[in-house]
Amino acid sequence: MAERPRMAPGCLTVDVTIGTDVAQIELSGEMDLDTLPQFEEAVRHVLLMPVRIVIVDAKNLTFCDCASLGGLLRANKCITEAPATFHLANPSRALLRLADLTRTRSALGLPPQVPTARTKPAPLKDGEAVGVAP
Repeated sequence: MAERPRMAPGCLTVDVTIGTDVAQIELSGEMDLDTLPQFEEAVRHVLLMPVRIVIVDAKNLTFCDCASLGGLLRANKCITEAPATFHLANPSRALLRLADLTRTRSALGLPPQVPTARTKPAPLKDGEAVGVAP
């Protein structure tokens, strides 16, 4: 399998694939205020085509700032008004973290955050932890 070339910090690669009814925009690298226009241009290009579904694949998005989050939210609005269906696929950890912090998961069409169990420190009895599963 060929290794993807490393990108310089601050780089964003936007790959667009357009099919009969579906367009896919794949994001790789860092999306921020400086690189956001590349994504916005891709969305404008896709909306010129007669597609019904636009998939934004963000699995290789290593960084996403608030400006980029705003760009994704605007893209969702523009695409649904087109009218087409916006689908954010494979959101990266960086994007999920930002969506969780800003409580925008539902606005991006993502499922709600699953709560995680937090364990309290177990009381100690003679120096050994009590009630802690192995």
